[in-house]
Amino acid sequence: MRLTSLAQLLSFLVLLSTSAVLSAEQPPNVVLIFADDLGYGDLGCYGATKLQTPNIDQLAREGRQFTDAHSASAVCTPSRYGLLTGEYPLRAMGGKGTWGPLSTTSGLIIDTETLTIGKVFQNKGYATACLGKWHLGFKQGKNDWQVPLRPGPQDVGFDHYFGVPLVNSGSPYVYVEDDTIVGYDPSDPLVYGGKPVSPTPSFPEEASRKSPNRFGGALKAHQIYDDEKTGTLLTEKAVKWITEKKDKPFFLYFPTPNIHHPFTPAPRFKGTSQCGLYGDFVHELDWMVGEILGCLDENGLSENTLVIFTSDNGGMLNLAGRNAMKAGHKMNGDLLGFKFGVWEGGHRVPFIAKWPGKIEAGTQSDQLISQVDMLATFTALTGQDVETLNGKDSVNMLPALVDDPDKPLRTELLLAPRQPRNLAIRNGKWVYIGARSSGGFTGSRPTDHAWGGPPAAEFAGSVNSDIENGRLKKDAPPAQLYNLEIDLVQTTNVYRENPEVVKEMQARLNSYRQMEGVPRKRRPKQKPKKQAAVSGEPTALAAGPATPSRAHQPAASASRLTQQPSHNTKPNFVVVFTDDQGYADLSCFGGEHVSTPRIDQMAAEGMKLTSFYVAAPVCTPSRAALMTGCYPKRIDMAMGSNFGVLLAGDRKGLHPDEITIAEVLKTAGYKTGMFGKWHLGDQPEFLPTRQGFDVFFGLPYSHDIHPFHTQQKKHQFPPLPLLEGEEVIEMDPDADYLTRRITERAVDFISANKDHPFFLYVPHPIPHRPLHASPPFMKNVPQPLTVKLEEEKKNGNIDYRARDKLLRQALSEIDWSVGQILDALKENGLDDNTLVIFTSDNGPSIPGKATPLSGKKGSTLEGGMREPTVIRWPGKIPAGNPNAELMTAMDLLPTFAKLAGAAIPTDRVIDGKDIWPTLIGEARSPHEAFFYHRGNQLQAVRSGKWKLHTNNGRPTQLYDLESDIGEKKNVIQSNPEVVQRLGRHLKAFAKDIADNSRPAAFVDHPKPLSK
Repeated sequence: MRLTSLAQLLSFLVLLSTSAVLSAEQPPNVVLIFADDLGYGDLGCYGATKLQTPNIDQLAREGRQFTDAHSASAVCTPSRYGLLTGEYPLRAMGGKGTWGPLSTTSGLIIDTETLTIGKVFQNKGYATACLGKWHLGFKQGKNDWQVPLRPGPQDVGFDHYFGVPLVNSGSPYVYVEDDTIVGYDPSDPLVYGGKPVSPTPSFPEEASRKSPNRFGGALKAHQIYDDEKTGTLLTEKAVKWITEKKDKPFFLYFPTPNIHHPFTPAPRFKGTSQCGLYGDFVHELDWMVGEILGCLDENGLSENTLVIFTSDNGGMLNLAGRNAMKAGHKMNGDLLGFKFGVWEGGHRVPFIAKWPGKIEAGTQSDQLISQVDMLATFTALTGQDVETLNGKDSVNMLPALVDDPDKPLRTELLLAPRQPRNLAIRNGKWVYIGARSSGGFTGSRPTDHAWGGPPAAEFAGSVNSDIENGRLKKDAPPAQLYNLEIDLVQTTNVYRENPEVVKEMQARLNSYRQMEGVPRKRRPKQKPKKQAAVSGEPTALAAGPATPSRAHQPAASASRLTQQPSHNTKPNFVVVFTDDQGYADLSCFGGEHVSTPRIDQMAAEGMKLTSFYVAAPVCTPSRAALMTGCYPKRIDMAMGSNFGVLLAGDRKGLHPDEITIAEVLKTAGYKTGMFGKWHLGDQPEFLPTRQGFDVFFGLPYSHDIHPFHTQQKKHQFPPLPLLEGEEVIEMDPDADYLTRRITERAVDFISANKDHPFFLYVPHPIPHRPLHASPPFMKNVPQPLTVKLEEEKKNGNIDYRARDKLLRQALSEIDWSVGQILDALKENGLDDNTLVIFTSDNGPSIPGKATPLSGKKGSTLEGGMREPTVIRWPGKIPAGNPNAELMTAMDLLPTFAKLAGAAIPTDRVIDGKDIWPTLIGEARSPHEAFFYHRGNQLQAVRSGKWKLHTNNGRPTQLYDLESDIGEKKNVIQSNPEVVQRLGRHLKAFAKDIADNSRPAAFVDHPKPLSK
């Protein structure tokens, strides 16, 4: 063991002497009370005035109150994972990480072989129990909710479990005891998605949202569950268990559902606070604590029991929370932020410890402490060797509990919000957040269930230098740095004033991200002449990650944090996504009007996908589906706010809480780059660098959203901006050169990232009208057309019809672009380890062709949504044979995730499927049905060879696509059973979308981008 200073030596000796004394005495009992969503300001002893917590306040008077204690995450499931395992949540699930609330059907996310706080106590002969909210999953793989529910709590350190299996706001609304459902009836099992759903209590709006039950069956079990009796029931269970185990050492983990929404205190507590149901629920929690403390007293156990009270994250600004704040209650005190976000209010939590005779009563500690530290602390408490905790992030904080060390035991701490890009690191007085805003909720409308970010800060009256009128300032720094020693409430982002500190903190943060597959969020490269625009921002991290000193190093070895990962086993992914290219607009798909030799070669070396679909016949919804793996209607991106697509300065955009394909791959260590057209929102909150892309160069929307548009009098479009990252670097770029400039950036990205797995997304703005090509591809243009184009330059107008004759030239340059990318892969030795897919966002406009399909852009006929698609991966995808199985652009997210070893989001519906078995010929299409929307209207469904069109829900046309790919012969009259079957698909899908949709995001007072 290396000790680098006298102070560290003294601390070490204190640690040894403390452990020796404790191990010589009778082993102490431990009660860990873990509240849910209780904020830093929700207790009287932490400053609350609109509610009373006499029992918890007494606990503080008789023990030690910590002022700088933190949950491992600002979200429930990750923070619980950190508490139980002593590991940062980004290490969960083999390094994929856990970031949000666990989904209903998730399996157990704690490896049954890992050491947990429960196992620490079991190893010393303690009785252990978990009584309360679990929310860490059951079973291996998908949880079908059939008993026995194993593995579960009993497999990760708890002899006994009773409680709420998921969360009190989410089904199933049953209790679980050990590995069975309370009230279990084998003849009436619990069925996820079963119809009709079983009844469960409901509550008024002011209690905040309780999600609808998604389970049928288990009627008896549902009848037993009662929200308003849960607190009392769990307390009774705890008191009984303590009494039964009083004659041997025990560890009780008591994770209460209080005060998570819905706010459902027992009737006797309602109306007892001055801040509504929120305060009443805290009152019930305080009573629960009092009952447990009283039980310890009655059984003569108080003197030899360590009691710890804390919370899983900060307070949440839901409806009841907003009502409480309006009544004068500050749930997180004066701290900035709320649950889900990485600002201090999201994770700085109450932490109180009482142990008569060991912890000095009425004391306060400013030691930096994290809940991941409980593993090492309990290990030391029970006389076990902390040095055996290899691979854990836990620091032994026992000296901070029973002594009063002069020096910090921990000075570095990782802090996780809901969004991985906002991962933060604390080092001493500094906290660095790797992106703008909080990384949590962003809503602010009166109907929103939960608020967060700048709108929530404005609601709470918080002041922050990056925020103005409830919105991020456009010139806000790309990341955040705060000096908590002088600015605990985070009023001033000092990122630009402290470039050296930023550089060091970035390096520290990257040491975790690079090791665990959550890559750093790199800022786009800036041209030298643009450096002044990002003054203070470091441009290199050559110094490498800073290594913490041994005094605050977690139980993991230093090499675990700094060694370089291997990038040789994960494939790279390249998606070339053109704009308005028709099914016949490739030579290899029969187009005689174009010449595409490099893409044809790609098809010969790979595979043509002849039934590959996008999810919409126009650009914005199609791109939203590609990015999220979801039908546009599901994520409210089927249209712009007042037009079929998003326009300049649109108040609507892809919700920041959506998880994009880029964000999924970043969790597996990928570098991500995008070069081309975005079209998912042009406000700062919606840009690609906020949605998982490390670098972006391109247009915020289509290049015809410009003053030369044919309907400019109606739309009044501003000049077209060209962006690098989030900075406008040019206005009205010459569209003739867009394809070339995008290609050059894509090739540079490949070369720069050849030593890392990467995701390259190249959404070309062409061949959307008006058509453009650079001079090398204009050599054979007829003289009359050349003259017209020269006239354009003189008068400043764009002649759409003249440019319609440039389709061959424009597509030749697209073909060249694909060739450049393929050549770059070969030159960098990446060819055999890169999957490349070429497709288009929707069917052709004028003058493209979709032959032999009917319909074009904007139509739900095949020509509007079936795209010319080629995929290539040498040695992996069979070469030369077309694949006619139904596949979609939505499938890329789950397929890439599988191939990359990344976790697919489980807290939301994803419509895409893993098509890898289909691509390699081992399986048929995974889609039982595919659905066609035009805007928000569901117009058609395909299942197998059959396609049914409807008009306002009424079946109108049925086509056999195997024999009639052009949809010419309507056979609806002769196939009534097919019509009925496809009609059932439509009804089921429409209901599913209604039940499981998510909102887009909206901003107030949007402004077009300008230089």
